[in-house]
Amino acid sequence: MVNPESSLYHAHPDWVLHAGSYPRTEQRNQLVLNLALPEVQEFIIDAITKILNSAKISYVKWDHNRAINETPSPAANHAYMLGMYRVFDTLTSRFPNILWEECASGGGRFDPGILQYFPQVWTSDDTDAVERIFIQMGTSLVYPASAMGAHVSAVPNHQTGRTVPLTFRAHVAMMGGSFGLELDPLKMRPEEKAAVPELIALAEKVNPIVLKGDMWRLSLPEESNWPAVLFVSEEGAKAVLFFFQISPNVNHTMPRVRLQGLDPGAMYRVDEQGPYSGDMLMNPGLQYSFSSDYASKVVFLERLKVM
Repeated sequence: MVNPESSLYHAHPDWVLHAGSYPRTEQRNQLVLNLALPEVQEFIIDAITKILNSAKISYVKWDHNRAINETPSPAANHAYMLGMYRVFDTLTSRFPNILWEECASGGGRFDPGILQYFPQVWTSDDTDAVERIFIQMGTSLVYPASAMGAHVSAVPNHQTGRTVPLTFRAHVAMMGGSFGLELDPLKMRPEEKAAVPELIALAEKVNPIVLKGDMWRLSLPEESNWPAVLFVSEEGAKAVLFFFQISPNVNHTMPRVRLQGLDPGAMYRVDEQGPYSGDMLMNPGLQYSFSSDYASKVVFLERLKVM
């Protein structure tokens, strides 16, 4: 992006995307640099290289926070993407030890091709935990869970105004590849502060299975009050179940979740209980009770070795 009042724009007004003599639409006091132009690509590569060489920088978050409106031709968007890929390829190759995160994907502003340059993507600025179940399960139809950035944010949520328990927020965030906390310790209740170390330890235990395992969407939030996701490790020896209740369930039978992706003939321990056969876990399934709305469980499974 470029500000129309900047020296860069005054020196190179032809470097922005525009449609001839038509007005140039500003958003956030910005115009969009035309990455289809090689001279623009070189300028950005040089400018970012100087910044990254100026200090010990280990993390870059690359955002895209305004829409593209005017373009000079129907082919401009394609040329823009190719130019952007060249910029990303050059910079990520030049600085291989930096962690690059792509951002603003809540507006659909990333694509599978970007993953070869950015191993993680901020899934959405909507960090409401209930909304995020929908967002993350939907995103996982195309993108791996390992690529999805997911954090625990403060409540009431800044976008929805909803308040949900810290544990529920944390369990949802653990289903992404880069678990984090965006919380002000001065505004947290004592019991929430006390719970943070245990939640971080749980996230560290879950993370290897989420990063490299297979994801099974057992129950969708669009169809059930009890959305559920199972991650099974690469070799199938471990699995972790995320199970949620959105609305209260008073005087009804306990919800049942049927697992997938297990070995039907193998035996498993479930949170150190059992053994249970894979066939039983995938057919009758498991049942858990929840005492309130916005409740959640994280359940670990381990396949037993054949003696």
